[in-house]
Amino acid sequence: MTMETFVLVVGGGPVGLSASIDLSWRGVPHILVTANTETATHPKCNTTNTRSMEHFRRLGIARDLRSEALPDELERASAYVTRYCGYEFGRLPRAYADWPTPEVPATISQIVLEKTLRQIAESKPQAQVMFGWKLVSFTSDDAGVTANIADVASGEQRTVRARFMLGADGASSIIRRTLGFGMIGEDGAVPRAFMGGTMLSYFIRAPRLNAASGRRPSHMTWIVNPDMRAMFYAQDGREKWVVHYQVPAGIDAKSVDPRDIVRKLIGDDTVDFEILSGGPWTGGLALVAEHYQSGPVFLAGDAAHLFTPLGGLGMNTGIGDVMNLTWKLAAVHDGWGGPHLTESYEPERRPIGVRNSQLGVRCAAVMDGWETPPDFEADTSQAAAIRAALGARAVVEDRPQYRTVGLQLGERYENSPVIVADNSPAPPDDAQNYVPLDRPGARAPHVWLGKDRSLFDAFGKGFTLLDFGAPDGAAAFAEAAKQRGVPLGVLPMTPGAGSPYVSTLVLVRPDQHIVWHGDSAADATAVIDRVRGA
Repeated sequence: MTMETFVLVVGGGPVGLSASIDLSWRGVPHILVTANTETATHPKCNTTNTRSMEHFRRLGIARDLRSEALPDELERASAYVTRYCGYEFGRLPRAYADWPTPEVPATISQIVLEKTLRQIAESKPQAQVMFGWKLVSFTSDDAGVTANIADVASGEQRTVRARFMLGADGASSIIRRTLGFGMIGEDGAVPRAFMGGTMLSYFIRAPRLNAASGRRPSHMTWIVNPDMRAMFYAQDGREKWVVHYQVPAGIDAKSVDPRDIVRKLIGDDTVDFEILSGGPWTGGLALVAEHYQSGPVFLAGDAAHLFTPLGGLGMNTGIGDVMNLTWKLAAVHDGWGGPHLTESYEPERRPIGVRNSQLGVRCAAVMDGWETPPDFEADTSQAAAIRAALGARAVVEDRPQYRTVGLQLGERYENSPVIVADNSPAPPDDAQNYVPLDRPGARAPHVWLGKDRSLFDAFGKGFTLLDFGAPDGAAAFAEAAKQRGVPLGVLPMTPGAGSPYVSTLVLVRPDQHIVWHGDSAADATAVIDRVRGA
């Protein structure tokens, strides 16, 4: 049996499902296959960051996802403790009040996130979502992809013919391996005090844990003592956590007793707990695929990059990957995308993958210096002073892991073939601080148009031209776009003091990045041809 579609998405995790939802929103028929028979049952990512939530706002599902997040009353903070039921010696609250965005990060367990995304993806008529079907093999040519898929339960095989294929099939991606693309970067071999080498992850249920701790609950808890390093991340704000523990050097992970480890991390033998699932993984990674694309085949998410999870950029970078790509595939499907539009995916997204991969490694290196003397947990004034000193240091040194507004909102596609650069010097790329920029390649700065209405809410599915008082130029762009069949909406804007927009005309593409700015439209047709990949 042969099935035909425009896009074949391989992978049913949050990246593949997000791609499916956006393709449906853009009216692109597609098939999603995943070897998994159900969504995640063991938690991995726990934060859907600001930029991802901006994309989900555009798709109209941000509110649905927030309703599934951790309870509002659970403080969003990192607590630094000797054991979960031991001494707390530092606390670092999250602060998003100054982030210029309509959507702050959402703390959602990947278990819940995937389930919700699947329900949304399956509800769309443009999508055929096939859980329990794996990709067996594929070939590609200039005309598209021929893929062989199989039902993991029955062994039934089918052929899928698609114009494009998106590989969001995880760290062991069959698509990446078939293409022969290697992974470049840090492989976890560097010794680390935490988040390096062999890690063990446990999903636990402990209804009495918060009460037994005697501490104010937080969504994230770091365990630091002379014997162990670990992290607890709340999954429901009440009784479930994911626990990440680093196996000491020279110890075989298979010899570790999970219950003994969790009991010691809790630090109170009277607390009952249940281990729901668990297994090993590798920390200290900063690996990026040699290439993201081969003809009509693309890589995204863990298939394209593997990060140490500190900073929470792995899944979120993957969502950014597909939001960069899906509108381009839609443009080809709708007939206005030029022959070079999809070729811009790798030069735009691979540099972001390399850039983002370094955060987790930098954050892990900071923790190497957190020394704990043998008496660190003692009930003495001297030990308390040592703990207080480390706590004061930790809340300063660990802040860059969470203060990533510049990394999230400051993504710029410098040197992109479908961006009309203004040839001005590139400003610094500061991970912790974000300066809104009216600059080609940058995310269009958010401004409020009214109560609860962001500028982003006024953007359509195509390009948007912001007109700050140049109606003739706007008309020229509208005509050029019409001649090329490019969807373009013109949005009259009122210039204002302090506005991040300094140009009279600003052209924004479907993924909310600026592609051109200026004060006249003498070259409107050339600009439209450039940004549509013609």
